[in-house]
Amino acid sequence: MMWELAIILNACMFGAFPGEPGTVVLRSGSVIEASEVRPANDSLRLTTAGSERVLGWQEVLEVKGRAAGEVAEFLPLADDAWRGLSRLARGDRVAAEPLLERAFALLSGRTGPTAQAVSEGLLICRAARGAQTLAIEPYLTLVLSNQVSVTSDILDAQTALFPALPPIWATESGLAAAVGSIAWDDFAKWGTSGRARQLAELYSTAALFEITGQAPVTRLIPVDDGVKLVQEMVVARVGSEQERGNARQALASRLSSDQPDWRIAWIHASVGLSLLIEGDDHSSRLGIVQLLYVPAMYKNEQPYLAGVCLAQAAIRLAEMGRGEAAVSLAGELSHDFADHPAMEHPVVRELIKQYQDQSNAASHPKESA
Repeated sequence: MMWELAIILNACMFGAFPGEPGTVVLRSGSVIEASEVRPANDSLRLTTAGSERVLGWQEVLEVKGRAAGEVAEFLPLADDAWRGLSRLARGDRVAAEPLLERAFALLSGRTGPTAQAVSEGLLICRAARGAQTLAIEPYLTLVLSNQVSVTSDILDAQTALFPALPPIWATESGLAAAVGSIAWDDFAKWGTSGRARQLAELYSTAALFEITGQAPVTRLIPVDDGVKLVQEMVVARVGSEQERGNARQALASRLSSDQPDWRIAWIHASVGLSLLIEGDDHSSRLGIVQLLYVPAMYKNEQPYLAGVCLAQAAIRLAEMGRGEAAVSLAGELSHDFADHPAMEHPVVRELIKQYQDQSNAASHPKESA
């Protein structure tokens, strides 16, 4: 009996049973007469003249005829996805995000045309406002639909990495919830292997390190160079002293070949943060140089990462007793990256306050008696 039930459930999930005929009206205004309409969580499958067609729900306005009843439960998802993506296409990320968020709640960890479109849109919205923690899950869901070849325009075509989402965070705020969602049920929703599963484990490890200051090294054999890059970046911070040194060397060796700007910025930031962990002044000075290279060269292309690097350099300079330099960097952070979450760090807040006090004093000198 359990065998039969499993077969039925599997058939329902993957549309093995024939659907009802229906008239499908698309958002574009096109009308399709289908001999079979088979709705599923992430798509609407049609049979027309003996050929198959798969539609994302964001493309579907309504279905008429005998299939209408089966489709009805998916139309709220279709409406949210379409409205959110339409607003995003018009440049209104603020209005788009809550709609895409509602649709994404039904699609996280799924594959297919609707999940790809919605996760891509939500990733754009969250990364644009610096919500890096919230961007991890839509990113991984997008990777699920790009496991073999990369079809998304916003992912790097070679690595499937998202250039605005390095495994580095400015604050631990929200990271615990993100780790809980990513790692729930032993990472089950990201599969048992492959790009999405490996990246999920690595991003989770990096987040745990940000929260606690320590995390176990994730042991895996990278499926591709994108995963290998992220692995090197993570191990450069969470590994043993020897592992950190080896990871820094591997990252630095990448700079001897042509790399896109975003990858160069990721490498310098990772090497810099890794060197700060060593604790001695010499390593700290070398690390600060690496960190400051990012805002100096890539603050427009990598604003989030540039802000993190400025903040971490300022914090270490303050710890080394270089107060004047630390205050100067904090001032640069507040001036160039006014809403950056790195400014939530208590040391950075104090340094910015000192910078503002000094600026106010310079603007309003006391009159001489």
